[in-house]
Amino acid sequence: MSGTESKASNPDSRKRVVIVGGNFAGLTAATRLSSAYQVTLLDPSPWFEFLPNIHELVSGVKSAEGLRLPRQRLLEQAGHRFIQQAATAIHAAERRVEMASGDSLPFDACVVATGGINNTYGVPGVAEIAMPFKTVDDCRRLGARLSELLAGHGPVSVVIVGGGLEGIECLGEILRRYRHREGLTLHVVEANQRLLPDEPSTLDRQIRATCKRMPVQFHTGRQVKRVTDREVEISANEKIPSDLTIWTGGAAPSSFLAAAGLSRNAGEWADVKPTLQSAFFDNIFVVGDAARLPQPIAKQAYHAMDMGVCAAENVEAFLSGRRLTSFRPSAELTLVSFGDLDTHLIFGGNAVSGSALAVAKEGVYQISMARVDPPRSPMSLFQLQSRAWTGGVNLLLPRLLSPEALRCLVNLGVRG
Repeated sequence: MSGTESKASNPDSRKRVVIVGGNFAGLTAATRLSSAYQVTLLDPSPWFEFLPNIHELVSGVKSAEGLRLPRQRLLEQAGHRFIQQAATAIHAAERRVEMASGDSLPFDACVVATGGINNTYGVPGVAEIAMPFKTVDDCRRLGARLSELLAGHGPVSVVIVGGGLEGIECLGEILRRYRHREGLTLHVVEANQRLLPDEPSTLDRQIRATCKRMPVQFHTGRQVKRVTDREVEISANEKIPSDLTIWTGGAAPSSFLAAAGLSRNAGEWADVKPTLQSAFFDNIFVVGDAARLPQPIAKQAYHAMDMGVCAAENVEAFLSGRRLTSFRPSAELTLVSFGDLDTHLIFGGNAVSGSALAVAKEGVYQISMARVDPPRSPMSLFQLQSRAWTGGVNLLLPRLLSPEALRCLVNLGVRG
């Protein structure tokens, strides 16, 4: 495509919807929109990525291919168009999205699903030295670097910054593969006083107990001051030696949101109405992690997919002059895997823990991928079968063959 599109150059009479960002929320919105609309999805990456399981790339139980789907095929199957470009600006008054190429896409309604970016908190050395934990490529590189570091027999110190969901799942995968490797020391640095600070407090004690006889040291209530090639400084007099620093510090809003006028201030998520419309522009909807609802919800993939469904319905209602509906989030359920050592199901301030829940975690992955890419074509069916086979061989079969894992399978407990 070349040149700025306009009604004069575009004979298609359908109303136009432009979606910026194509992961859980954006892709769901696109595939739920009717082909009665001219739908275009913009994203600089050709791949949809199943981010809730990227930690399994660290241990090698998942492959990059198993966590990715081609956006081009998914959009074509829905009767829509995919353009592999970044959106650089939204001009709401002119109803157009500007792309990196300099071209623009006009819209009657726009859906913004840009997610977040790696939050370094401005800590010196993080952007240049620490390995991020946000994408398939991030975790694939991390797995390769760990394999390289631990191929020898000398001492190795690895520092994970962040004891939230990402940090704990990363720790679990490293322990899954390398906990018996002599000379390895793992450090987890968390600014709060306990691990998983937003979850039931008993999980902090349980994870510490699981790691008691393992090469893990926890540094809670400590903030990182600086990262260098060889160490992580957590106070003026306390430095942790580090051959590899992994940064799981969470996500921050993209500057794109403020530049587009979708947030009040730089560094803030986009405020939306209960209908997921922007607080500032009725013809722009914001979904997924980028959105800040009147009643905040956790930034989880299942919420993003539900928001995508709601946004598609409300875009069609908006363009048809019908009444819009408010987004109603599902009950919050979180599955946290800790390698092959434990899995935690968190709900309503309680946690059910046990290795048997690993089957549920894998089931969520398999079902969600099939929801994104239903087996309606030979390629979709082949990929579904490949994912199921890989999951069985790499995750479930080892549990059935391991006496230690079999003892854990029945060890389910409810902890409030």
